[in-house]
Amino acid sequence: MVTNELLFLSILTLSLLVLLVILLGYLTIRKTVEIRKRKIVERYREIYNPLISSNLIEGVISRKLTPETILQQKAIEQLLSRYTKVIEGEEEKARLAKLASMYLSNYYQKQLQSHKWSTRMNTLYHIEDFNMIDLTDDVFRLLNRKRLSHQEIIYILRILALFQCDQLFDLLTTKYQDLTEFDYRHILIPLEQKKFDQYVLHFHHAGLPLQKAIIDVIASKREVSYNHFLEKVFSSYSGEIRLRALKALAEIGYVKDSAPYLELLYSDKWEERLVAAKLIGSLKEGKAIPRLIELLHDRTWWVRSQAGEAISQFTQGKAILQTVLETSTDPFAKDMAWEWLHKGGE
Repeated sequence: MVTNELLFLSILTLSLLVLLVILLGYLTIRKTVEIRKRKIVERYREIYNPLISSNLIEGVISRKLTPETILQQKAIEQLLSRYTKVIEGEEEKARLAKLASMYLSNYYQKQLQSHKWSTRMNTLYHIEDFNMIDLTDDVFRLLNRKRLSHQEIIYILRILALFQCDQLFDLLTTKYQDLTEFDYRHILIPLEQKKFDQYVLHFHHAGLPLQKAIIDVIASKREVSYNHFLEKVFSSYSGEIRLRALKALAEIGYVKDSAPYLELLYSDKWEERLVAAKLIGSLKEGKAIPRLIELLHDRTWWVRSQAGEAISQFTQGKAILQTVLETSTDPFAKDMAWEWLHKGGE
């Protein structure tokens, strides 16, 4: 009985050792192959780099730059990725996009169909970086794939926005109505004004996350042409949307009539007092100075700070803050006046 158990254990141990040797051999061979591939890619990079550089700088296309294998395409991909980080001119960027389309389009079309999530995502990253508009339809068709991750969906929609895809508006207002505010903002930012205006016109029918994103994109771009729209939203809505519209106006720093916003300096909501102070500071509305001085004594630190910044933007701002520092009996107001006096002097 003992002999049988020892024999079994010996066979099991030997089997495990054989498996470990096979696994080690497999990993060694795999590592060797990967190293060999990297060296081949590196050699191709050395050959292709001057050819690509010449193309991007002078527009010269060489017949030698014709990849026939995946490793050659990898070499070109790596080189183009490097150049996206250093080139700035629009002409050079257009040449890079043309090179990517010439030599990588077929390769990426196949990569987009990969069963591996990482392969599809890396391909999408490169398509965006290289601005490969010729693959718009391929990227669009990827949305029909089952079991796409949320990250893939958002990235696909962002690429479609970057490429100004006509179908994007219908996608965001019908099929993808449950995205987050952050998702929508990430997607909408690359849109050109004509495309973005579709969402502005759709604003009153949009869900809350999309509405917030539309306003935030306007604020980030600081487009004065949307002021009328923002003021209409401010006067028509309540709650978070009203406050977002006010924040956007404050970012742009311009309104035709300051009267409605002067009243907000007396709002019982500290958020409105805060944003109104920021807007009034940008407008440099002199009649608001007495109220801004009062807001230096506000119970909310954020409001006091914004009032101090607003006052500092006036020509006589330093003198006003110095007076508050010397005459006020409120230690919080004195501290804020001192802070903005020193910030203004930096």
